[in-house]
Amino acid sequence: MVFLIVMKHSFTSLAIAAFALTAALPTRADLPMLKEEPWLGSFIAFKDRGARFLLSSKGNSMFEPLKRDGKPIAVTNPVKVKFDIIETLPDGKTVRKKIDDDFYTSDSPAVLDPKEPVTIRGTITGDAKFEITVSEDKGAVCLSGRITDKGSLKNPLHLAISIDFLPYKYSSGGDTDEQKKKFKKKARRDEIRLDLDNRERSKLDFLDTMNPAKEIKDGFIAAEVRTKGYGGLRWNLTASENSKLRFEDKGERPLYEGFSIYWTINEGADPAAEKFSIKHN
Repeated sequence: MVFLIVMKHSFTSLAIAAFALTAALPTRADLPMLKEEPWLGSFIAFKDRGARFLLSSKGNSMFEPLKRDGKPIAVTNPVKVKFDIIETLPDGKTVRKKIDDDFYTSDSPAVLDPKEPVTIRGTITGDAKFEITVSEDKGAVCLSGRITDKGSLKNPLHLAISIDFLPYKYSSGGDTDEQKKKFKKKARRDEIRLDLDNRERSKLDFLDTMNPAKEIKDGFIAAEVRTKGYGGLRWNLTASENSKLRFEDKGERPLYEGFSIYWTINEGADPAAEKFSIKHN
């Protein structure tokens, strides 16, 4: 517990004003930010009738599915997009490297609906440096990037971009038989349609219990997520040529409890040619 003892009213007013000013100032980690609602705090934003894409001044990224009135369906349950740098060790194991929040920079100002690709730069432990590039193509948000400097790290590095789906965060399978029956009726047509690289297709149902990372262990080139959650939006995910999408291994459980799909780009790849595209309709 912290006790604040104030001797004079004028000193109190001055202290409060100084604290408010300090809290409002961006830290060294902050990118520029838009100053108007609902984009306040965002460095990049794409507006759309179904969901808006936001990349914050601190490098956090997400889609916010919207109601018809333009307000978020669930403020605390966006579709999160994450950036990771993965190091492959000599024994084949992989390690996620911590991104240093103190070193996000960009040559671009904060922008709504950018017409040209926007790049942010960051640093990870080991002083390796990377770039993330965000662009738009025919209604899809396209994400890519590259490792620009390995610093003191000697092992192979690659950039991973993932998207997390948890459409039923606040309405799970239910506890009673009646609740379970109601939920199954709601989610009975929810599914993930996958395009495999051998021109075959696969379909996973939300009500099924499985580990999709082991079920589709060779990855896939495109996915369509169909769910009543998120306002009934359909999400189309596409990997650029010569790359794949994969499920993150979260063990065996019903798909409606959430899943993540990720895409990687290796050292030396061209971020202008290799992209992870995300579109909703």
